[in-house]
Amino acid sequence: MKKLSILLMTTLLALQTHALEAMNDQDLQAVDGQAGADLALKLSLNQKEENGQYVFDNGDGGVCQDVEFCRLAIALNNRYIKNGQPDSVSGNKLWLVMKGVQGTVHIQKLGLDGVDLSYRSDGGTEKIKAAMQLSFDADKPILIRNLGFTALDFGQDKFATTGGVEAGSSILSDYGYLQVTKYDASNAPKSVYDHGRETGFMGLQMNGNLVLQGKIMMFGCDSSHARC
Repeated sequence: MKKLSILLMTTLLALQTHALEAMNDQDLQAVDGQAGADLALKLSLNQKEENGQYVFDNGDGGVCQDVEFCRLAIALNNRYIKNGQPDSVSGNKLWLVMKGVQGTVHIQKLGLDGVDLSYRSDGGTEKIKAAMQLSFDADKPILIRNLGFTALDFGQDKFATTGGVEAGSSILSDYGYLQVTKYDASNAPKSVYDHGRETGFMGLQMNGNLVLQGKIMMFGCDSSHARC
């Protein structure tokens, strides 16, 4: 134990006596690194996988069983309803609500490498800078599934907001972006598409494969570079 303590103290003293110094482009070019990495990323929001398909997770025990908590809402300044008329000072706050926000984006392959970037300065001198390179493979497209929302609607708070300060409510459902209203779930005539769904005037859902081929280089630069 005593030997371990001495070793740790020696290491700390050695670190304190050697301050880190910034590396310039020439120093970075002299450094040899290992090969890059291929990354695979899957980003999923309010989705579950059933029989190889992604669906909205609003079933029993699902993350969106309470649909009011799977939304994205925007409230603009000075947008209220007061006595049935628009008002810019006080009243019931208005919300633009995207209901049933969901989606899965699967990036099958994202290459990450360190490369040397060659360019000419404004004076015509050829220079080399160290850069980070992101690359995409057309044989491994980005898979987009159910990306979007089920309905777009306006919500109105059930309580008034005065002078920019909320009068407040102890019931969350009094907020316009959390109120749940649905179309009649009965088998009435006309289209049955909206029966039992949340009310709204527009929905958006994207499914497809995004094919990208190419590379993106990121690097630090100064006034000697034409793009800086």
